[in-house]
Amino acid sequence: MRLIGSCNGFVCLLKGWVYELYHSVYISNPLLGEYFEVEFPKQESRICSAYAFCFSEASRQYKVLRSAVRQSKVSELEVYTLGVDKKWRYVGEAPKPLSVSFSEVNVNGVVHWMNWEKNDTIYSFNSGTEEVKCMLAPRGLKSPCYNFTLVELGNCLCLCNVDPIEYVDIWWMKEYGITESWTKTRILKDTIQPNIRCDRFIPISTWKMEKY
Repeated sequence: MRLIGSCNGFVCLLKGWVYELYHSVYISNPLLGEYFEVEFPKQESRICSAYAFCFSEASRQYKVLRSAVRQSKVSELEVYTLGVDKKWRYVGEAPKPLSVSFSEVNVNGVVHWMNWEKNDTIYSFNSGTEEVKCMLAPRGLKSPCYNFTLVELGNCLCLCNVDPIEYVDIWWMKEYGITESWTKTRILKDTIQPNIRCDRFIPISTWKMEKY
C-alpha cells in the first residue's frame, strides 16, 4: 500500500503498482476504520502512471485524478468524483509526474506537479474548474527535476531544492500564479549533525519566533 494523498482526514491509498494493468485505489477514513474501493472499467487498455487526491471547496466534492498513458504514449488526465461519477472523465493532457503520486501539494484545491523533462515548468489541476494549466518555475534552476520537491507552506506554493549537502533552498510563490513573485530562502544545515546532512530534508511547516 502506498499513500497517494489526504484531504480533511480522508486518505487515498494505492495497492499494487501503477504500471501494472491490475491495481487498486482506496479511499479510507482512518478514524472510523472505513474504506471503499474506487471503481475501474473491467477492461483497461491503458497504463496509469500517477494518481492524486483532492477536494474542491466550491463544490464540496472529493476527486481522484490520474494520469493514463495509452498506446500513443500520450499522458491523458482523467478525474473521478466520489459519490457522483460512475466512470472516469477525460479532462486534458499533460506531462506525467515524477512519481506515482502527483504531489501532496494542494494549494486552494489545486494539485501541482513537475515532470522529468523540464525543471522550468510546474503543471496544475484545479479541482473546482477541472482546468489543466502550467506556470513558470523560478528562473535559473540548474539542478535536475528529481532534486526538487513541491510543498505548501503558509498557504503558499513552494519549490525546494533538497539535494545540496550544506543547505536547502526554498522558493516561495508569494502571489499565486505570478512568476515574478518567486522569492528564495536559504536554510543552512550547519546545525545538523554531519552524518545525516546528506539525507533528503523536506520542509513541512513554518513558525515565527517570538521577540523579547
